[in-house]
Amino acid sequence: METKTKEKYSYTEKCGEISGFGGGYETTCRKMVIAGMLWFDKHKKANPKFKGFANVFGLTMPQNKSAKELEKVMIEASGNDCTGAMMQASTNHVFYAMKNGWDKYIEEMEKGE
Repeated sequence: METKTKEKYSYTEKCGEISGFGGGYETTCRKMVIAGMLWFDKHKKANPKFKGFANVFGLTMPQNKSAKELEKVMIEASGNDCTGAMMQASTNHVFYAMKNGWDKYIEEMEKGE
Protein backbone atom coordinates (compact mmCIF):
# COMPACT_ATOMS: atom_id res chain seq x y z
CA MET A 1 0.00 0.00 0.00
CA GLU A 2 1.73 3.16 -1.17
CA THR A 3 0.64 6.55 0.09
CA LYS A 4 1.96 9.34 -2.08
CA THR A 5 1.94 13.06 -1.51
CA LYS A 6 3.07 16.02 -3.56
CA GLU A 7 5.19 16.92 -0.57
CA LYS A 8 8.49 15.35 0.42
CA TYR A 9 6.95 12.66 2.64
CA SER A 10 5.71 9.39 1.18
CA TYR A 11 5.64 5.70 1.98
CA THR A 12 7.04 2.95 -0.25
CA GLU A 13 5.47 -0.35 -1.22
CA LYS A 14 7.97 -2.07 1.08
CA CYS A 15 6.76 -0.25 4.22
CA GLY A 16 5.10 -2.17 6.99
CA GLU A 17 2.00 -0.75 8.59
CA ILE A 18 1.55 1.77 11.37
CA SER A 19 -1.75 0.26 12.47
CA GLY A 20 -1.69 -3.37 11.43
CA PHE A 21 -5.28 -3.01 10.20
CA GLY A 22 -4.60 -2.18 6.55
CA GLY A 23 -7.03 -0.53 4.16
CA GLY A 24 -8.54 2.83 4.93
CA TYR A 25 -7.50 2.66 8.58
CA GLU A 26 -3.82 2.42 7.61
CA THR A 27 -4.18 5.06 4.90
CA THR A 28 -5.62 7.43 7.48
CA CYS A 29 -2.74 6.79 9.89
CA ARG A 30 -0.25 7.55 7.12
CA LYS A 31 -2.09 10.77 6.24
CA MET A 32 -1.91 11.75 9.90
CA VAL A 33 1.84 11.10 10.05
CA ILE A 34 2.45 13.12 6.89
CA ALA A 35 0.34 15.98 8.27
CA GLY A 36 2.37 15.87 11.48
CA MET A 37 5.62 16.03 9.54
CA LEU A 38 4.39 18.96 7.46
CA TRP A 39 3.32 20.74 10.67
CA PHE A 40 6.83 20.29 12.09
CA ASP A 41 8.29 21.70 8.85
CA LYS A 42 6.47 24.95 9.68
CA HIS A 43 7.12 24.82 13.44
CA LYS A 44 10.76 23.77 13.69
CA LYS A 45 11.20 24.96 17.27
CA ALA A 46 7.98 23.42 18.55
CA ASN A 47 8.19 20.98 21.44
CA PRO A 48 4.80 19.28 21.78
CA LYS A 49 4.25 17.34 24.97
CA PHE A 50 1.66 14.62 25.47
CA LYS A 51 0.68 12.72 28.58
CA GLY A 52 -0.26 9.06 28.44
CA PHE A 53 -0.89 6.25 30.87
CA ALA A 54 1.07 3.07 31.54
CA ASN A 55 -0.57 0.02 29.96
CA VAL A 56 -3.25 2.15 28.27
CA PHE A 57 -3.04 2.62 24.50
CA GLY A 58 -5.17 5.12 22.66
CA LEU A 59 -5.53 7.75 25.34
CA THR A 60 -3.12 10.66 25.17
CA MET A 61 -3.61 14.22 26.29
CA PRO A 62 -1.86 17.25 24.81
CA GLN A 63 0.02 19.11 27.53
CA ASN A 64 0.95 22.34 25.78
CA LYS A 65 -0.10 24.64 22.92
CA SER A 66 2.21 22.92 20.42
CA ALA A 67 0.73 19.52 21.22
CA LYS A 68 -2.80 20.86 20.79
CA GLU A 69 -1.89 22.36 17.41
CA LEU A 70 -0.18 19.17 16.24
CA GLU A 71 -3.12 17.06 17.36
CA LYS A 72 -5.57 19.37 15.56
CA VAL A 73 -3.66 19.14 12.26
CA MET A 74 -3.45 15.37 12.50
CA ILE A 75 -7.15 15.01 13.31
CA GLU A 76 -8.02 17.22 10.34
CA ALA A 77 -5.82 15.01 8.12
CA SER A 78 -7.92 12.04 9.22
CA GLY A 79 -11.04 13.76 7.92
CA ASN A 80 -11.94 14.46 11.56
CA ASP A 81 -12.52 10.75 12.01
CA CYS A 82 -9.75 8.98 13.89
CA THR A 83 -9.57 6.84 16.97
CA GLY A 84 -7.39 7.50 20.00
CA ALA A 85 -5.27 4.53 18.98
CA MET A 86 -4.73 6.05 15.54
CA MET A 87 -3.69 9.34 17.14
CA GLN A 88 -1.26 7.74 19.56
CA ALA A 89 0.33 5.42 17.01
CA SER A 90 0.63 8.15 14.38
CA THR A 91 2.02 10.65 16.88
CA ASN A 92 4.64 8.11 17.97
CA HIS A 93 5.64 7.66 14.33
CA VAL A 94 5.90 11.42 13.82
CA PHE A 95 8.14 11.75 16.88
CA TYR A 96 10.37 8.91 15.69
CA ALA A 97 10.68 10.46 12.22
CA MET A 98 11.42 13.88 13.69
CA LYS A 99 14.12 12.48 15.96
CA ASN A 100 15.76 10.21 13.38
CA GLY A 101 14.86 11.77 10.03
CA TRP A 102 12.34 10.68 7.42
CA ASP A 103 14.81 8.49 5.53
CA LYS A 104 15.68 6.50 8.67
CA TYR A 105 11.98 6.24 9.52
CA ILE A 106 11.20 4.79 6.08
CA GLU A 107 14.19 2.45 6.38
CA GLU A 108 12.72 1.12 9.64
CA MET A 109 9.21 0.91 8.17
CA GLU A 110 10.59 -1.12 5.26
CA LYS A 111 11.90 -3.73 7.69
CA GLY A 112 8.28 -4.70 8.25
CA GLU A 113 6.33 -5.22 11.39
